[in-house]
Amino acid sequence: MPTLQFLSSIRDSETITCRRCNTRQFPTNGTCIRCHTALGLDYVSFEIDALLDPFSEDDQKQLVRSIGFLLRTLRKRRGICQSQLARRAADCIARSYLSKAECGHVLLPLSKLLPIARALGLTAVILRFESTPSLPAQQSNVRR
Repeated sequence: MPTLQFLSSIRDSETITCRRCNTRQFPTNGTCIRCHTALGLDYVSFEIDALLDPFSEDDQKQLVRSIGFLLRTLRKRRGICQSQLARRAADCIARSYLSKAECGHVLLPLSKLLPIARALGLTAVILRFESTPSLPAQQSNVRR
């Protein structure tokens, strides 16, 4: 199971305004540089390469388990139970189905993941792309 890494910032160019003193700043350590109040902003780093092993036949199972682990971790950090999360997600999912997703038995469709993400307080999903594709070279078994 990949380890989730919670970060206070992912970019040096991102700015946030402190809700308490209205200071606009770069969130370097998760607290305001002026009043030292927690900014209430976290990012989770979820590496795709750790999920997709090209030599593994269980890529989809590993992805399902990893997304379930991420959902459970975020829910527990919020201090809410599964039934509360199901209700907050506009009742788009049953608690038992959410439990199956957290245990890594089912992969939730995007139509269910987005309301759950909103109910967990996520405000954005950031995808990072490399400018040049880092695809491994295909090796051919054909002799010339």
